Amino acid sequence: MGRLPSAIFNLSLLIFLCVSAGRQSGPKSSPPNIIVENDFVRVSQLDVPPGIKSSFTLNPGLTAVVMRLILQKPSRDAGSQRTDAALRLDRVLFLGEGEIYNHAESAGGNALREIRIELKAIPPATPFVNDAVALDPAHNKVLLENDRVRVVHLQFAPGEKGPQVDKRPRVIILLTDMHAQVVKPGGQPESRDGTAGTVYWSLGGSQATMNRNETKLDNIVVELKGK
Repeated sequence: MGRLPSAIFNLSLLIFLCVSAGRQSGPKSSPPNIIVENDFVRVSQLDVPPGIKSSFTLNPGLTAVVMRLILQKPSRDAGSQRTDAALRLDRVLFLGEGEIYNHAESAGGNALREIRIELKAIPPATPFVNDAVALDPAHNKVLLENDRVRVVHLQFAPGEKGPQVDKRPRVIILLTDMHAQVVKPGGQPESRDGTAGTVYWSLGGSQATMNRNETKLDNIVVELKGK
């Protein structure tokens, strides 16, 4: 009989340790996933659950743009195929060499997605006479600009199109599903399709863009300024 209290105590202690471990283990952010890498950029993505903080320090010699996006469930209009944005821009930051990024958890308990764009090298300059921001300010809003990058919020309502403009080498982040059409000088219309959350790299060039979707075209474009 003397061993019974000891056994109960040991069992209680085991349960307490398991519960404590479960509390400590809680939701955690997954390791960053590299989704684009070339001679000029390394782009990684990190999903951060509500209530979790993240931080990182840039490697020596690098600068970076960090996009914080709020993850939200897409909503569908009754009786149609239209959906609202699944991602919403929360903040855009530029980090200089050696800077430490400390992420505070988002307001409202939303999960966040971080897109980290590390700038590895300056690309060659491309022709840039017809600037979309100057020629088409209704669709192009500058969020951040310095000597390395320009971050532009690009939005087109259904059926809208813009003029022929010059594009720098850039990282494009789709906040909504995209069904666009681009026309390059002397070329035929080309489709550009993608789902919300897609991130991809594109070289410079000249093109006109039209939104052929039933919903808003909503992109963030991180332009790299050339030598």
